[in-house]
Amino acid sequence: MVRPDGYACFYCALPVRLTGDHRHPGYGIVDHVAPAVPPIGPDGLPDLRVLHRFCNRALKSRLDNGQSGCGLILRRAWLGWATAQFEAGESEKHYGARHYERLGLHPDQLRSPRLFPKYWQVRKMRCASHACHYYAVAR
Repeated sequence: MVRPDGYACFYCALPVRLTGDHRHPGYGIVDHVAPAVPPIGPDGLPDLRVLHRFCNRALKSRLDNGQSGCGLILRRAWLGWATAQFEAGESEKHYGARHYERLGLHPDQLRSPRLFPKYWQVRKMRCASHACHYYAVAR
């Protein structure tokens, strides 16, 4: 799913933005592989990867510690939700790690909190679809 003129994110496999506001969650950055000593690639250079700014932060935080079973759809949903929040003008301080995990849903604010898992599944698919559409279309 790589555009001919860009790179795909290592974390969510969607194209990264290389132009525009550098604060945008989808803005592309280059990072080295997570181990303390980056493995050397076949060409003798450190192994680098391209990530969205948001995906890099999620990868390095407790949001995805590798044990949470965080799948590709959820990673894309987080990116889609963060992008929608950014475009709505919300500051990053307003939505924290818990909000990412819940994708903005609060069980206490629902009519029936026991239906939270169903609401969350719908929100997850909607946000993932938004991310796929937003980042697949040339911006």
